[in-house]
Amino acid sequence: MTEVEWANLKAHELRRLADEDAVVLLPVGAIEQHGPHLPVQVDTRLAGEVSVRAARKASATRPALTLPVVWHGLSEHHMVFGGTVTLEFDAFHQVLRGIARSVARHGFSKILIVNGHGGNHIACQTIAQELHLEFGAMVVAATYWHEAAKRFAPLLEDQDNVQHACEAETSMMLALVPHLVDDSDLAGARGGEEGWFLSKGESAFRWHNLAQITHNGTIGDPAKATAEKGEKLLEAAGDALSDLICDPETWAEARDLRGPATGGVPFRRG
Repeated sequence: MTEVEWANLKAHELRRLADEDAVVLLPVGAIEQHGPHLPVQVDTRLAGEVSVRAARKASATRPALTLPVVWHGLSEHHMVFGGTVTLEFDAFHQVLRGIARSVARHGFSKILIVNGHGGNHIACQTIAQELHLEFGAMVVAATYWHEAAKRFAPLLEDQDNVQHACEAETSMMLALVPHLVDDSDLAGARGGEEGWFLSKGESAFRWHNLAQITHNGTIGDPAKATAEKGEKLLEAAGDALSDLICDPETWAEARDLRGPATGGVPFRRG
C-alpha cells in the first residue's frame, strides 16, 4: 500500500513527491464537546480519517499525501458545554498559513484543506483565498460532508447529511473507535433538531452559542447509528474527496476572459 501520510515519510521521499506535483491534503478539525455519548476528538478524528482514505484512493491516479490533522479550530459556540478548545480567527489563520507556507517552500503547489468542523467552514474558504494570493499555490477548501452530500443522503435514515454528534458522526465513530462511544442510551442522547441557529430573517447572520438549540450538545438523533453505516460513510467521503483531487478542473488555472480594454481604457495586468 502506498504511504500517504506526511508524518510517516522521509524527507527525500517528500522531496520526490513535490517533484511529482503531488496534492497535499491539510485536514482541519476541532476538539469540542459532542454530546453525552461521543468524545471531544470527533471532528479531528474524522477529518484525518477521510483525508487518509482520500489520499490513498487518489494515489492510483495522481500522487497525493496528507499532513497531520490540525486539531484546534473555531469552536466558540460549543464552549458553554465544556470540554472544548477554541482559537480566535487570527490565530487559526496564522496556523494554517504557517503550514501552507512550509509546504509551498518545499515545492508543492496544490493544497487541499479538508475541513471536518462546521465552525471552520467559512473561515477555511477565506483562508484558502488568502493563501493562494500570498503564496501562488492553488489552495482549495472542502468540508468533507458537503463534498460527499449526494453520497451521504442515501446512507442515512433520519437526516440528509452530517449534523452534530448525530446518526452520521456517531456511526463513523462506531466504525473507527467503538470503545470511545457510549452506546448505552443513544436514544437518550438525542438533542436539538436540525436548523441553522445562526440565521435570522431571510439571510442575516447573528451569533449564538449552541445552547440556543440543544439541551445536551447533540443536534440530531444518534439512535440509528451503526458501525456498518459509519464505514460506508467514511468510504463515501474518501471517494468524494478523491474525485475532487483527481479532477483536473480542481487545479486548473483561472481563465482571463477580459479583452484588451473597455471604454478605450486598457486593463492592468498581473
